[in-house]
Parts: sequence; structure tokens; C-alpha cells
Amino acid sequence: MPVKLEGIRDLKRILKNADVKIRVAANKEIHDIANDLMNEAGSLAPFKEGMLEGSGVVTGKAPATSSLITLTVKFGGVAAPYALIQHEGVDPRTGKLYFHPAKADGGTGPGTPGQERARKYLEEPAKRHQATIVPRLITAIKRVT
Repeated sequence: MPVKLEGIRDLKRILKNADVKIRVAANKEIHDIANDLMNEAGSLAPFKEGMLEGSGVVTGKAPATSSLITLTVKFGGVAAPYALIQHEGVDPRTGKLYFHPAKADGGTGPGTPGQERARKYLEEPAKRHQATIVPRLITAIKRVT
């Protein structure tokens, strides 16, 4: 009987009792997807000296009760408030659009979000990667079965 797979919830359900090599392959692919997202987002982060671009990290922990690892892609580290302002593109003091660093000051902004270094540097790539997650996981699983 074939297994019908439509989304990440179905994949989690199926992997819960899957062979260890299948779970390892899926978790490795999830790690690769998160790193691909972080690298793409970093290449789109507003840039002046590279501090924001270089602050991207993938964090997570091994699954305890779940069969799939959960990872987080984030930017900023101790400068997370700065990263948030850059990502949202809004000056919290004025509520107006905030393009920093400006081209006139040696920076790269404002650019087109998701296409150039600009605001929404993490959100836009995440939207693009969303449609590829399940197909990539299926491919990774097929390689070990």
C-alpha cells in the first residue's frame, strides 16, 4: 500500500517509526536546508562592514521525543535588536522606513527585498525555501532506501 505524503506533518508522522538511517538522512537534509537558508539570507543582509552578514547562525538540538530535528536560523547575536531593525526596515523611534546602511555612506541600501541586500533578508529566502523542504527531504530519504 503506497504512503500518501502531502506535507511536513505527514512526513513527521511517517518518520516517527522509520528506520534510523532514514531519520538520520532526513535530519542531515534539514540541517543542509537551514544552512542554505542562512547563507542566502546572509548574502541579502544590508551590508556596510559585514557584521550583520557574519552574525548568521543555525541553532538547534537533537530530537528528544520527535523524529525530526528542529533548527533555527537567526542573525544578530548580541546585536539582535540591530538585526531586527535591519530586517524589518522600520526605525523604532519614528516608525518610518529605515534604509541603513545607505549607499551614500558606503553601504548597500535600499535594495529590493529578497533580490538585493535589503530589509526582509531572512523572511524572503525563507518563503522561497518553504516549497522545497518536503521534496528535498523525500530525495534525501530515497538516497538511503
